[in-house]
Amino acid sequence: MKADAVLILGKELRRYPQRARRELRARAAAASVALRLGASFVANLEARLRGQEHSGASLVAQDLRALGVPEEQVLLQNQTRSTREEVVAARSLVREHAVERLLVLTAAYHLPRVRSYLQDAMPFGGWVVQAPEALIQHANAQERAWIEAAIPDPEIFEQEAWAERGFGWGAKALSPLPRRLREGLEIRAGALFRRVGDR
Repeated sequence: MKADAVLILGKELRRYPQRARRELRARAAAASVALRLGASFVANLEARLRGQEHSGASLVAQDLRALGVPEEQVLLQNQTRSTREEVVAARSLVREHAVERLLVLTAAYHLPRVRSYLQDAMPFGGWVVQAPEALIQHANAQERAWIEAAIPDPEIFEQEAWAERGFGWGAKALSPLPRRLREGLEIRAGALFRRVGDR
C-alpha cells in the first residue's frame, strides 16, 4: 500500500533499552523509505516517559535527520504514553491532515494488537500496519542496516509476543464497554504507569 503519511509507534526505553533503541531506529529507517516512495510526512507522538532521559519522538527525529529526511516532513508531538493513545491520536492525525492512506510502523510482534486497536478506532480503513522489514527491499544501505539490526531472534520475538498477549487479554476484558470508555480507561492507565517524566 502506497502511503500518504507514516506514523511511527513508540517503544518504551526502560526495559531492554539497547534493543528498544534499535527498534526505533529501524522504524525511522522504514519511514525514510516510505517518504521516498511518496508519503508526504512522518509523525511520531511518543512522550518522554517516566525514567527515560529522552522521548521516543526526539530519538526518532534524530534518526530521521541522520538519514537526511527534511525537518518539514517530520511531525513531532510529545504526547502519547501507550499504544492505545497513539492509535486514538492517529485517528485525529488522519482527520486533521486529510490522510487517505496511513502507514503505521511497529515491531512484528506488536502487529496483532496494533491491528486490533486500529480496526477498533478506524473501522473505515485507510491504514496499514507493518514492521520495518516489509520495506527493506526498497531501502538503501544505511536504512537496510538499521532495519536488519532490529529484527529479533526467535527467543526475543516469543518473549515480546508473550507480553503482547497479556496486553491483548486486558484489552479484550474491556471489549464489552463502549469504545470511548475503553479508550479512556486504557489511556488513563498508560498515563498512570508511564506518565511523562518530571525533567
